Amino acid sequence: MTRQVIIEAVEQPGLTAEQVRRVAAEHPAVLAHLETADADRLILGEAAALGREPDGRAPFRASVFDPVSNRGVELRGTVGRPEHAEVVPSAYRPTPGPGELRAAAEILRADGRFPTGEDVIVYRPMPPLADLENPDGTTTRRPTLGVYTPGGPVRHRIVAVDVAARTVDWSPAGVSAAMHPDHPDDCESRLPTPVESLRDRGGPDAVRLRVLDGGTELWNLIVVRPRASAPQNPGDGSGVELREVRHRGRLVFRQAHVPILNVQYEEDGVTYRDWQNEETRFSAAGADPVGWGWRICDRAPKTILERPDNDAGNFQGVAFHDGGGGEVRIVSEIAAGWYRYVSEWRLADDGTVRPRFGFAGVRNPRTCMRHRHHVYWRFDFDVEGSDNDVIEQFDGTAEAPVATQIVRETTRRRRPPARFWQVTDKSSGRGYRIVPGPHDNTTDPYGIADLWFLRRRASELYDGNPHDDNRAMLGRFVNGESVSGTNVVVWYAGHFRHDQNAPHPHQGHIVGPDLIPVR
Repeated sequence: MTRQVIIEAVEQPGLTAEQVRRVAAEHPAVLAHLETADADRLILGEAAALGREPDGRAPFRASVFDPVSNRGVELRGTVGRPEHAEVVPSAYRPTPGPGELRAAAEILRADGRFPTGEDVIVYRPMPPLADLENPDGTTTRRPTLGVYTPGGPVRHRIVAVDVAARTVDWSPAGVSAAMHPDHPDDCESRLPTPVESLRDRGGPDAVRLRVLDGGTELWNLIVVRPRASAPQNPGDGSGVELREVRHRGRLVFRQAHVPILNVQYEEDGVTYRDWQNEETRFSAAGADPVGWGWRICDRAPKTILERPDNDAGNFQGVAFHDGGGGEVRIVSEIAAGWYRYVSEWRLADDGTVRPRFGFAGVRNPRTCMRHRHHVYWRFDFDVEGSDNDVIEQFDGTAEAPVATQIVRETTRRRRPPARFWQVTDKSSGRGYRIVPGPHDNTTDPYGIADLWFLRRRASELYDGNPHDDNRAMLGRFVNGESVSGTNVVVWYAGHFRHDQNAPHPHQGHIVGPDLIPVR
């Protein structure tokens, strides 16, 4: 038998968006806090089951947000009895979705100040929101839109749209579209995609991937596409997410994904927390056996990193490619404003896992300023079961590394004498070695750390997305718990400095460690 890559659609446990809406509409505390009687206008989504056993006792959390009052609550309950959920006020503000952006774009184009010309592009900029604080202490929700006018005296304008009032603020406070003085031309070369052009055409949220070679099953796992990746509701996705990952029948990960992605600019200190649930187009040729958004490729897909000409493509979703050499690639391209990211996993026949994250952008007024991207993977290792894990740090030389067991929750930086880390099962010795990638760099004060070793808690998936400087608040999960002989989670950060005055080689735009099987 030849090698086979097989995908099958699967259902994810939890509550559908319609179930969450029904609970919110019938829960008096929700509508009272949000000061609304109209449940149809609420912004919400599906609520995944957070427990290890996807039955009615599994907990869930769901964000319910009213865009008119600009207020939100969080429902906390169990999947089997959602009507008894606790209602907690929430500061979480979801990024605008496709429907809200299209409505804002329609209002913008109808404004008398909108520039003329067929080459004008309305795109999604950063930041995603420019909310207005009112004298009475309330705030008005205002999605932002970028207006690109190639032939105009001002090529980029970032505006704020009050969708409820149908008004446009052409100079929102605190939002700058100024060009870098050393780069009077547009930053980046690729034209942005208009907000109206990217449409979600359905398809399953998740599939089961099986890789077989000669009848032997090498890999069996669930792949979740970016639009449905955790954390969501609250949270803004994590790119391509892997769940229940098994190699040759043995469980490797319960979950692996990128819940946090940050940007910080060096010159003016501006920071962003990027969302990772907006799928954008790239090039992929092949078959779609389970419907739209899932493609098994007959040749290597090409993301924005391989396409220097534009921000287009024929596919939107997750692509799989087995190009020979004993490795299967899982690839998607995602967007956050003018940033474009490549979310990728490489699964080798010998059990090695290579998570990769790539960085690019489309035409905009800002990315030619020096900035750093910080990407944070979360690895929920479950080798030989969920408990009995041991974490070790190996220092010294490659010829004679010295192991030290880490017994309490802590953080680490990638700097000498540390060389690599290891998570193994205490009884069998099987596990995975975490070997830093050559371009992963080490943290700065904004990035906080390079690794976090934590005891697994279902509630420690979303760090709260603070509104002051957007940095990763993973320190709130470090409280001295034991990680010896327990169920552990490892967060791993990669850091990429983007400076157009000192460009990196192409590979420098991709970061990520190698996870190498032990025994």
